[in-house]
Formats: sequence, C-alpha cells, structure tokens
Amino acid sequence: MSWFEEWFDSPLYEKLYANRNEKEAAQLAGLIEEAIPKENYPKILDLGCGRGRHSITLAERGYRVTGVDLSEEAIRKAKKRASEKNLKNVEFLTGDMREPLDGTFDAILNLFTTFGYFLDDDENKSVLKSARQMLRPEGIFVIDFLNAAQIKREIIPEDCGSFKEIDFQIRRYIKDEMVFKDITFKNPSPDEPVHYQERVKLYDLNWFKDSLDECGFSIENIYGDYTGKPFNAEKSSRLIMISRRN
Repeated sequence: MSWFEEWFDSPLYEKLYANRNEKEAAQLAGLIEEAIPKENYPKILDLGCGRGRHSITLAERGYRVTGVDLSEEAIRKAKKRASEKNLKNVEFLTGDMREPLDGTFDAILNLFTTFGYFLDDDENKSVLKSARQMLRPEGIFVIDFLNAAQIKREIIPEDCGSFKEIDFQIRRYIKDEMVFKDITFKNPSPDEPVHYQERVKLYDLNWFKDSLDECGFSIENIYGDYTGKPFNAEKSSRLIMISRRN
C-alpha cells in the first residue's frame, strides 16, 4: 500500500489537520474565480479533492463541481459535508488521479500540493496527461503546489503537539529531491506508537514548464500565494500555475 493510501484514510489524518484554514480556502477560491470565471468555465473537476474543502467552497460559489480522491474515507466525509449543506451541484467519486474519468470538464484543479506523490517522474506526469484527456479544448488546468526553493530554505526539522490526549511529533527532512514528513502519534491507543509518512517531490517551476509543455499545456499565469501576488522563487509561499490545454 502506498503511503498516501494508508495515511489519508487514517482517522488520525483528519484529527491532525482538523483546523486547516477556511480563510485560506476562501482566498484560493477567489483567485480561481478570477482565473476561471464560472460563466466561462462552469463545470470543474477537483482532482485529489480530499475531504472536499475546496470543492464545497466552489460549489457554494455556483460552479458545478466533481471531486475525486483515492481515499474512500475522504470521499465519505466530503459527501456527508455536502449533504449537510444541501448542495446539489457537487458530487464526489472515489478514483485515482492517474486514470481519466469519462466525460470532459471546462477546468481541472489540483490544489494544496496534491501532486508529486510518486517516486517516478513519468508517473507524476501521468497525472498531467490524465488531466489533459479530461479537459475540453482550450480548457484550464490549475496546479497549486509548494514552492520547492522556499521549502529547501526554510524547512522546520521538528515540531510536536497534542490533540484530544494524543501526542504527536513531526520530523521533516529532504532526501533525493523529496521532502519527507515523518509523523509519530505516541498514545492513540494502549498499543505501540503509530507512524505515518508524507512524501512529495520537490519540483520547481522549470520542471513544471517542461512537463506541462510535453503533456500539451501552455502556462498563462503564475501566482505566488492565494492573494494572487506574482511568483517569486525566493519569497513566495506557493507555486500556482494556470495552464491552458493546447
């Protein structure tokens, strides 16, 4: 089992990231609205949607949204949340981002560093190829990725905390052009400590430019944060690329 299949389905994942910033999600949704207005791009796919935070925010703003994720637990939670909000313009499916869905979309989103999970570059490029296959001609592909240069420069090696009487410790390090996050939960049960790992390839803008071009996309805009500031490799917190299908 891949690290993301095991970790993203864990109830500890949801507890660790329970307080993710809704204001941040709203900022990103606003940037998306500017880049792909719903009048021109009404039907969108959230590729690697997790528990539906961005899908639901965009559905509330009037888009017709499909969210897909490999984690069955994430999709179950997303469906429940959409149902509680009585949203009829969003659906959630279990699926692999490397495998195209039937049908086409006006725009596809890959948000919050839901990319670079695979060891092989060609396997990561298969996500780009899958997205192109699902996009209509002239459709838009949005990738919201980490800024590799900033991670290399400002990585926090260790931190720790607790929630609901569960202590956790996080160790971060870079190896083989990947950033690793080793997470240890010390007392979730009377058993031994529980360990999980996250791993993401540290791709920079040049890699994306070459790979997107190879897979049939042209980058039109690049932003460095969720407010829409220009990307700066030395200062930006994010690498957000707006690409058009050739």
